[in-house]
Amino acid sequence: MRHISELEGIFLPVGPMLQIDRVVECTAEGVVCETDLEGNWVFAVHFPGDPIFPGSLLVEGAGQAIAIWAWESGLRGEPRLVKVGAEFRSPVVPADRVLTYTGTLKRRRNLCVGSVEVAAGGRSVARVTGSLMVTHTRQGGL
Repeated sequence: MRHISELEGIFLPVGPMLQIDRVVECTAEGVVCETDLEGNWVFAVHFPGDPIFPGSLLVEGAGQAIAIWAWESGLRGEPRLVKVGAEFRSPVVPADRVLTYTGTLKRRRNLCVGSVEVAAGGRSVARVTGSLMVTHTRQGGL
């Protein structure tokens, strides 16, 4: 298990847009990442009195998990989601504590495709399918 800060040089959002706290596992077939929900900034604003984690941020977190897998698979550059679909099954609330993103992925040149199951509170909350392309090599990249 590695904290996201240990992935030096990876091209991901910063601040509150970074949706991944830990990489639990990364294999040739997929990735497992986690996000802590305790004290998450989003619950205070979405929605006050009825807090739920936005589906758009679940999609963003799934995309970041795919980008981490792409990085770990040797792709260096700027990751871009080029196609995405999502099915939402259950709302994510503060009591859920941890989001788990479990991706099953394949690589075709600089394109990564697959699906990411999102779980919280012991239940499946969403499934995100997508394609992520890694564009040109960044300065200092491999």
